[in-house]
Amino acid sequence: MKEQKFGPLPLLGLTLGGSLAGFLLRLRMLRTGYDGLGVQITGSWPYVALWILTFLMLGGLVALCCFMGSRSSLEENLRPSLPAALGGIAGGALLFACCLVGILGKPDLFDTLVYALGLAAGAFVAVNGYLRRTGKANAPGGMVITLFLALYLVSRFRLWSRDPLLGDYCFELLASVCAMLASYRLAGFPMGRGRRRSCLFWSMAAVYFCAVSLADPDNRLFYGAMLLWLLPGTCTLSKPTPRRRKLGGGYVDEEEQPHA
Repeated sequence: MKEQKFGPLPLLGLTLGGSLAGFLLRLRMLRTGYDGLGVQITGSWPYVALWILTFLMLGGLVALCCFMGSRSSLEENLRPSLPAALGGIAGGALLFACCLVGILGKPDLFDTLVYALGLAAGAFVAVNGYLRRTGKANAPGGMVITLFLALYLVSRFRLWSRDPLLGDYCFELLASVCAMLASYRLAGFPMGRGRRRSCLFWSMAAVYFCAVSLADPDNRLFYGAMLLWLLPGTCTLSKPTPRRRKLGGGYVDEEEQPHA
């Protein structure tokens, strides 16, 4: 098992800094990256800069996540966390509201079913957020969230596929894909199939693409919900507590040692 080399600051700093820069570049791109007929100017400087930033971000996340350790247990990866709990509850409430608004918009049958599942997914995001206070997670709830995100991606792609301009929706598409994969990896921990580095990468990549997508006027509720949930609610970023071997076998955390 590979040990974690550093604490949360490098990964959080890269994610937050890159997300803010990506959001501002996307705003600039939407304001100046289209001609008078609404056709995207693919060679505009915000468009080029945003893609350069995206490749640098993904490369940086891969590099940093390789040094975040490979421990896979639920107890080590989903430690009790008040920020994760608050983020999960807020993100779940926002996702529930997003799906409720979608249902009230009277979509077709498929989208109605997807949004109905999304109401349950929003509730489970909030439930898992509440459970994170004590370092627990609901395995069936994680599966429902992942299933919803997969079907939601299909639902959105039916709309995106009508748009010939890939730049109009590519960042929303990537945000949805990364959020689904992050949810899938998070759901693996309570079932004993956690993958720490993969979970961290997809979670932080989802945060970046969701932040970029927030610049678009459509569907901000969904991407805001994903960002609130995944930024504080991914695997614990701090280094594991050092442990020493007991005289009778097993280990004890150093912080639990009795003081003289």
